[in-house]
Amino acid sequence: MLSFASRTKFLLAAILVVAAPVAAFSFQPPAGTTKAAPAAATDSTATGDPAALDSYPVTEFMDVSLLEGADVTRGHEVFNRVGICLSCHGWNGDGMGKNPRSEGEAAKLRESQLDTQSFLDIISCGIPGTPMPYHNSQAYKKPDVCFGQVMADFEAADAPRKGKSIRPADLINLVAYIQTHIQGKGATTLAQCQDYFGASASKTCTNLE
Repeated sequence: MLSFASRTKFLLAAILVVAAPVAAFSFQPPAGTTKAAPAAATDSTATGDPAALDSYPVTEFMDVSLLEGADVTRGHEVFNRVGICLSCHGWNGDGMGKNPRSEGEAAKLRESQLDTQSFLDIISCGIPGTPMPYHNSQAYKKPDVCFGQVMADFEAADAPRKGKSIRPADLINLVAYIQTHIQGKGATTLAQCQDYFGASASKTCTNLE
């Protein structure tokens, strides 16, 4: 059986920026399959709440219909403490996290061209054959979760890696956070660093002064 990674290796350039030192893999559904959009979060925030998605400008790659009810503040917590995304991607999404598991191949989320659905798919199902893990607890157990694939379909070298489990509502919150605070933000600024680290910024952000 042709491995999942082999079928998709030539498409990653459309997902991860050229400047990122990543392996040539992407995550696209096998031909003839479709995947329904993740269900919207059930714990949506009220209109006008600073945590709500509608408090932020909608940018080029965002699909608000997929992020309905997203709590951006909760997404920040998921990025840091649940999925621990900053470990590989860096607190600011520059791809310079300190986790050796990333092997220097973490995507630069600040420069990513991914749309909302692609973020949801990749965070849920990972990128088999690369250090990017899956965060959906049902991934590769049920064929309808990750484009008809189950773990038995992969050779050992191409098998997807397991990451911290993130519940469906928090996957949406996480992507909302990435797309409002990280994606397309350009070079990291002192103000962004101070906003992120708060009281500890005076020690953490000195390299940006």
